[in-house]
Amino acid sequence: MKKPLLNRLTKEELSLVREWRNSDHIKKFALNQKEITKEQQSAWFEKIQQSEDEYFIISIDEKKCGLIWFNKIEQKILTGFYIYNEELQNSLTPFNIVTTFHEYLFLKKKFNKIYCKIMPDNKRAIRFNLALGYKVVEEKSEYSLYELGYENYKKSDKKIRKLLK
Repeated sequence: MKKPLLNRLTKEELSLVREWRNSDHIKKFALNQKEITKEQQSAWFEKIQQSEDEYFIISIDEKKCGLIWFNKIEQKILTGFYIYNEELQNSLTPFNIVTTFHEYLFLKKKFNKIYCKIMPDNKRAIRFNLALGYKVVEEKSEYSLYELGYENYKKSDKKIRKLLK
């Protein structure tokens, strides 16, 4: 399976990202489910330009299909992503995307642990992240916090890469 391309989000892509994010099948699993306006998104983009946060457009076979990111929040590296194309969501493609991103986070950025927040009714994301080696470290009514350490990353990465061949 061909590796996805992860390119830094640009200002020119904001309307595309807003369209994806405001779509019902993406928004319903977002922690903030409100519609995002053009003005809100522009302000957000300016804010992330001044931070250590990184956002990448995901491309498969030269077609833009989603967004993946990490934020530094309260001394934690919080990750997230979404794929707009629903056909790709139900394939091995998300594993291919996330293993590529994890390689960047653990091997290039040298992070020791990363986290993600998942809403309790997002069963697909829960199964997906458990398969990636994440462990639940905190449960709240609105979301659970999952952690992936470097050792679990190495173990699960080997298994997943075998599936992707």
